[in-house]
Amino acid sequence: MLLNHGFAQPLQQPLRTLLLATLISALPLAASANPPMVPQHDAQTAFGGALPARDAALLDASIAFHIERQQLLNSQHLAGSQLRTLDFFNKTFTVLRGGKRTVFDAELLGTWWPESKRWAWEAVERVPDLKDPKRKSFATGSALTRLYGREHGIDILQTDTTQLASEEAAWYLCALTAQLNQASGVLVSISSELVAGGSEGQKTVVKRYYLLSHPKVTDAPTGVTSKTQSPAR
Repeated sequence: MLLNHGFAQPLQQPLRTLLLATLISALPLAASANPPMVPQHDAQTAFGGALPARDAALLDASIAFHIERQQLLNSQHLAGSQLRTLDFFNKTFTVLRGGKRTVFDAELLGTWWPESKRWAWEAVERVPDLKDPKRKSFATGSALTRLYGREHGIDILQTDTTQLASEEAAWYLCALTAQLNQASGVLVSISSELVAGGSEGQKTVVKRYYLLSHPKVTDAPTGVTSKTQSPAR
C-alpha cells in the first residue's frame, strides 16, 4: 500500500530492479550458450538494411570468431554438464562437469525483448576509467564495445536502446563484444516477466546476454550432484 502514495513513487523503480535481480539469481537458469547461434543472413540483412557498409562488414567479420569461441566453450565446459548456476549479484556463472567446477566471470551485455524487438545495452559505468587496465573490471561487459563505438563513430554501438529487425542482429552485437573483450563466449538466460503497464498477469519473454570470460577450473566439492539441470538450447 505504501507504494501507492505519491511520495513513494521514486522508490518503485529501484525496488522493482532489486526484485528482478533477486528472481534472476533464484530461478533455474535456461542457459543457451550452446550450440552457437549461426546467423542465416549477413549483418546487413539481419539489421534490415539499416547499417552503413563499413559497420556491416565489421559485424560480419566478428561472426566467425563468435562461432569458433562458442564451439570451444561448449566442448570444453558446457557439453554434458550436470549443474549450471548464474549468480546475478556476484557476476559469475558456475558449471559442474566431470568432477570439475568452472567459474566464469559473467558480465551482463544487454537485453532483448523478442515481442517488441527491442535491444538495450547494459548501462556502462565509470566510462573515464575504461582505458586504464586496472579499472576495466569495474565497468559492465558492454563497456569496451560502447567505447569502441564512440571512438569509431558506430551509431548502433552507442545507442542505449534501439529497435532491431531480428534476434540475429542482437547476436551480431554480442559476437562483436565477445571479440573486443577476448571473451570465452556468450551465455543467454531466458525468463518470463510481467509487462510494464500491461494487463494484470500479462507476461513476455525476455532474453539476457552475458559475456563469459576468465574461466577458473577446480575440483568439484565432494557430494555435489545435479540438483538443477539447465536445458541446452
